[in-house]
Amino acid sequence: MKELQVKNDANGKVVGQLVEVPKPIPGPNDVLIKVAVTGTNPKDWKYITAEKGFNSGDDIAGTVDAVGENVASFRPGDRVAGFHVMLTEHGSFAEYAVAPAATTFHIPPSLSFEDAATIPLVVYTVAVVLYQELGLPAPWSRESGESTPFVVYGGTTSVGLTALKLARLGGFSPLITIAGGSKDIIERENLADVIIDYRNNTDIAGDIKKALNGKELLYAFDAFSEHPSAEPLATNLSQKGKLIGILPYKQELPNGHKLKFAYVGSVHKVYAPFITEEETKRDQDFAPAFTSYFEKLLREGRFKTHPIEVLPGGLNGIPEGLNRLKEQKVKASKLVARIAETQGL
Repeated sequence: MKELQVKNDANGKVVGQLVEVPKPIPGPNDVLIKVAVTGTNPKDWKYITAEKGFNSGDDIAGTVDAVGENVASFRPGDRVAGFHVMLTEHGSFAEYAVAPAATTFHIPPSLSFEDAATIPLVVYTVAVVLYQELGLPAPWSRESGESTPFVVYGGTTSVGLTALKLARLGGFSPLITIAGGSKDIIERENLADVIIDYRNNTDIAGDIKKALNGKELLYAFDAFSEHPSAEPLATNLSQKGKLIGILPYKQELPNGHKLKFAYVGSVHKVYAPFITEEETKRDQDFAPAFTSYFEKLLREGRFKTHPIEVLPGGLNGIPEGLNRLKEQKVKASKLVARIAETQGL
């Protein structure tokens, strides 16, 4: 089969090459998926080197081709989307890819493969942030987030939008987000009670304080995590509050707060020294439970996917897409590629 291997050239540009590799064999707890559409993420260019090409895709949408001996919830022909184990072989930039059954979910007939390919990595990232790191009550819990403020910095990023969608399902209020030029997406879907525009804004912290209207802020999520995005969150956060981000953040924050880095790879395996063995075991137990619930959301139409842009040329279009992500030229949409449109297959 063919897969796309990407790397950085001498000028720092992402380049790719289609290569012939053996068709994967699923492990005992894995699902082998015939990929119809692959998604892309910023991490797809961040963790590749100039020396060796690598299939860094993790967002899979397609049909089940085969399953491992311990997998009972999927069968060949099922329409699915899956979150591949990051930094391992058999990623989504290929004709066939492998994902653990625990992070693979059925998709309803009403959901296209293009839309489904936008979901896996971001939804498991947000699930770990909201329900594991922050400890928020899950939407299926009897405990509601009603009258509990929640602030998301970067509400128009794919991770930020997903956080707002799940927080809205959990009933959190006021739901506050900091966003910019694409905030109409948030307005259109009523995903926040207050939108604070960061552009030309010299007092984001003050605007957050006004939006809280005297309520204590215990939970904040920085879906951007680039200086100084965490500062206005920390300024308003209670001393006993929690602040979670998606990237390591080394700057000092107000009131002695720290931005904890939530690592989605913990639903599969430990790759980072700051994730303990106990945290990983709990996240691995959590993943299949969340998967089952998320399938239900999709079946009932209670989770809407992100706007998409289909890259021309199938797999051949991915390097240019990753370069656009690298240059921050993609706003409020997810780039996906249809495998069947790849020349040379």
